[in-house]
Amino acid sequence: MSIAHADAAFARPQAPALAGRWEMAAAALCLAQFSEPLFAAIAQSQGLTEPPGYARIFFLPVYAFLAWVIWREPRAALRAVTATPLLTGLLALAFMSTLWSIDSGATLRRSVWLALTMAFGFYLAWRYSWRELIEVVAGAFAVLIAGSFATAIVAPAVGIMTQEHVGAWSGLWTHKNTLGGIMALGVAVGAGAAIMAPERRKLWIGVALGALLLVLLSTSKTALIASLLGLGAIAAGALIRRGPLQTILVVTSIAAAIVVIASVTLLAPDLLVAALGRDLTLTGRTDIWAAAAPAVAAQPWLGYGYYAFWLPDNGPAYWVREQVQWQVASAHSGWLELALGLGRAGVVLFALQLFATLRRGTGAVMRSDAGLWAPAFLAAFALYTLSESHVLQANNLFWTIYVAVAARLALDSKHT
Repeated sequence: MSIAHADAAFARPQAPALAGRWEMAAAALCLAQFSEPLFAAIAQSQGLTEPPGYARIFFLPVYAFLAWVIWREPRAALRAVTATPLLTGLLALAFMSTLWSIDSGATLRRSVWLALTMAFGFYLAWRYSWRELIEVVAGAFAVLIAGSFATAIVAPAVGIMTQEHVGAWSGLWTHKNTLGGIMALGVAVGAGAAIMAPERRKLWIGVALGALLLVLLSTSKTALIASLLGLGAIAAGALIRRGPLQTILVVTSIAAAIVVIASVTLLAPDLLVAALGRDLTLTGRTDIWAAAAPAVAAQPWLGYGYYAFWLPDNGPAYWVREQVQWQVASAHSGWLELALGLGRAGVVLFALQLFATLRRGTGAVMRSDAGLWAPAFLAAFALYTLSESHVLQANNLFWTIYVAVAARLALDSKHT
């Protein structure tokens, strides 16, 4: 079966135009909520490590919407879940870790939130074609971009940092790097939507430019580089489609870039981290990783329970904080966070799942529907796992989109 025929065979029947547009708009608003805008600011103002309980009120409309779409299409929901057994295995392991967690209440609570987060990602996968999916994601970024500009202008004490990194924009979140990291993804999403939905190209180009402006206002060099990499990945996919000569050019360029970066990393790492606006500790990350290593060794196979390691004040995280001399609240590495929460079992499960998804994403490069955006997102997500704790995180925008992309690719693989 040809790619064109396979895409046509699996095309979803289109919802009535008006109803479909309203549902996509509602889905975009719900997706924007998974970035937890202003939630961290609420928690920080009260000296809490996670948002207060009443903040969950803002998620009630999201959960109501999710219940409605699952009730409407239970078989489609089941197909999406069963198509990704490793993802559901990770979720099951998170729930099981309640049995050995050092804070079982927090683990159970966050596992429920994680299940709801992943359920929304599955919904995006079973309900929408690739073109519709990227428009929903781009719509969510349009909301976040508008909200970030409004917050910085109307409430600059919240939207612009005043103590650390004075003058850098943080938008709807508490730190410039959070704004920069989210908007770096928004640049590629807007560009991808402009290509895949040409009838609304001006709107999606505006989203890409708005996201890029917020990246610049965040002053995050890492986010700027990530933005350029996302655009580069989309351009590389477009070149690969043109023929074998262009494919050779892209592969050669990527190989040369890897060699150059590896050489600089080995021979002059200080130059590389200086270019990224960091130091040799990656802004304290390597200190955290070194301090947390003994804790991983103490509970190597199953960890301390999902989301539990950093919560008890007198728990094992106390010694990490004593060593680094600041109130660190995450591992700043998806892999280390998994090792602390779910041990080697969680790390291996996710590694297998990520490999399967990257393989499917690479195979999708030549497809007209997913080829220009899905592989670019997966490449960025894989890189972010090294320095950010997005993996298996409840109420997390990156993880929600990853689940949607992974499940969409898995569903496609069953129909080709």
